[in-house]
Amino acid sequence: MSASPVRESACPNCGEQLAPNARFCSGCGAASGGELPALETVPGPVVHESVERRWLGLPARFVLLCLGFAAFGAAIGLFATGSWAWGIVMLLLAVILLVALGEATRRGGGLWAEHSSRLASDGRAHASSAAEVWRTRLDSAVTRWRTRSRLDAISYERAPALQALGEAVWSDDEPAQRRARERLMDLEQERKRIEDDLAARLAGADERIRRARLPVQETIMVTPNEDPGPSDPYPPPDEGNPPQPAQVPEPYPPPDEGTPPQPAPDPGRTDGE
Repeated sequence: MSASPVRESACPNCGEQLAPNARFCSGCGAASGGELPALETVPGPVVHESVERRWLGLPARFVLLCLGFAAFGAAIGLFATGSWAWGIVMLLLAVILLVALGEATRRGGGLWAEHSSRLASDGRAHASSAAEVWRTRLDSAVTRWRTRSRLDAISYERAPALQALGEAVWSDDEPAQRRARERLMDLEQERKRIEDDLAARLAGADERIRRARLPVQETIMVTPNEDPGPSDPYPPPDEGNPPQPAQVPEPYPPPDEGTPPQPAPDPGRTDGE
């Protein structure tokens, strides 16, 4: 009995019938022998992160450094006490630990360089942000001081104008009154313009400070609010009827009915009874 040849549309591993243009077998998962598509690269930033090995919660290089110096100190102490054999053992152990430390530092040199460059970049960003904030605050303080000086000068000029207006009213001098009022109006408009300019400058300074702090602020992930859906009916179905206003009884007799009806007199009774 001869074995039947494997069909082209069958899996070469288990003989399961393959679907047209199938790259993998639905029965065993083996490749059908066709060419696999090339891997597609997605453009974007690629970040490589390395995690340093830890021993007992401490970085491995720190542990090797401590043990190496401890062994070296123990070797010196043993040599001082005359224990040359144990001193040589501890010295060899210190050399082995320090060599292991050097090898670990060499392998992790790229990580240390990347970490150092990242710290330097963050430091420059913080320094630039702090310098911009302090420069903006200094400019705001100078602007506020100059504006206050100008407002004080306007207040100082208002006193003679008010005095002139009072003298013109006392002497009933219409042209002098008009000139004094115009002077006071000009001073008031100048004061309002200066205050508006100060408010605009302070708002611009606050915006500059906010923009300077943006690159160094921590990113906060905010979850968007979900659709609350339709509002609940009022009153809720389980609370019965809503409260109703209190009912006030009508007066008796009603005001629009005049005198209320009186009972008819009894003909059998006299007035004296």
